[in-house]
Amino acid sequence: MERIDEKDTQAKQNTPAERHTEQEAPVSVRESRDRMREQRRKQRRRRVMRNRIILAVIALVLILAIVVLAVTLIGNREKTNDTPRETLAQADVLSVPHLYFDTLVVNAEAAGNDAMTVDEFNQILQILYDNDYLLVSIRDLVDVTENSDGSVTMTPADLALPEGKKPLILSQNDVSYPLTLPAGGYASRLAVDASGNLVSEYRQTDGTVVTGAYDVISCVEAFLTEHPDFSWQGARGIIGISGSSGILGYRTDELFGKSAEEGNIYADYGTFDTASETASAQAVLEVLKEKGWEIACQGYSGISYASEYDLVTADMEQWKQKTEPVVGSTDLLLYPQGTDIASWKDYSSDDQKFTYLKEQGFDYFFNIDSLNPYWVQIRTDYFRQGRMDARTWLTDTGLLTDSDGTSEDVSDSDPSGDADSAGAEGETAEQTQDYNELPVTDFLEE
Repeated sequence: MERIDEKDTQAKQNTPAERHTEQEAPVSVRESRDRMREQRRKQRRRRVMRNRIILAVIALVLILAIVVLAVTLIGNREKTNDTPRETLAQADVLSVPHLYFDTLVVNAEAAGNDAMTVDEFNQILQILYDNDYLLVSIRDLVDVTENSDGSVTMTPADLALPEGKKPLILSQNDVSYPLTLPAGGYASRLAVDASGNLVSEYRQTDGTVVTGAYDVISCVEAFLTEHPDFSWQGARGIIGISGSSGILGYRTDELFGKSAEEGNIYADYGTFDTASETASAQAVLEVLKEKGWEIACQGYSGISYASEYDLVTADMEQWKQKTEPVVGSTDLLLYPQGTDIASWKDYSSDDQKFTYLKEQGFDYFFNIDSLNPYWVQIRTDYFRQGRMDARTWLTDTGLLTDSDGTSEDVSDSDPSGDADSAGAEGETAEQTQDYNELPVTDFLEE
């Protein structure tokens, strides 16, 4: 009883302030907790608000980007509608002329002949351009399907060109620049200048060497610089390569590195580092191919492929062994001397030469046709086309005139003596037959 009374007495003795403090302590803890909770809520609200602002800015940027893109597209569409579109028209791939040129003469007096000069060739390019002719690739004329056995199936292509334009194939014979060419009369080799342009090297009569447009390839390149629309989709021409006397003016055959005693018939012109010459030739060939020029085999030694089978195979083996490693493989064959291996009728698998040449990888065959303005034969397993001397073709078509301003009379070129040969104006119904069924002068006689 005394202990209880003591506790009661001590409680009664506590001051009012002490009793208030004892009551307020739990309340202060709760308020602190509430304040902390409120601060966290405010922080979360601030984060949410900040994120909402960021999202709003991103959305605004996206909207502005979409608006700008839409305006740009509409503007481009209006510009396209305002600009006349180029109208394309179908071209007949079976009536495409193929003009060939030999090495051009730079100095007629030094050359000592009446071969086509650089000036005349440049005039011809201008005539062709002015009359709406357009360089196309031989690949533009044919659709090729590769079969599972490695063979190909060919069909005439649908060639669409700008309306009013006429397709044209161009080629140059045997671009070798033999050492035997008269000094000062012709270019000496093809090269690439510091700007990557194809140029011809020309040794002048005083011995100095200059570079420029001095042969077919370099002249065409220079012309296209001024008239890029003379080429359809980057097309150039076909370059015939033999190899026995040089490739593009470079002496790559091992014979050129030997002495006279070792059998080098060109030893009087000096001996050559054939490895270095080969590397130089390949550097130029790479640029040629990049620019759209096609490389064609034109035999090795220049024999006619109308010769006996054994002679043809021996010549082709030489080309495969000595020239192809330098220029690379090709499926184009320009017949040496222009003479075909057969008549104008379709090639046959029974033809030993044709079968052999197909086995060597050739699908495109080109003879020289001195009679018809164009001759194209497309069969499932090969393409064949007649090439025509440029002067003769231009004269026959009336585009090239003689000195008195009238078209030259070339009726003598037709061995039949018929001035109204197929292809001329005023031809009769009998004469308007398919040129695929017309013989040409440089086929092998049956």
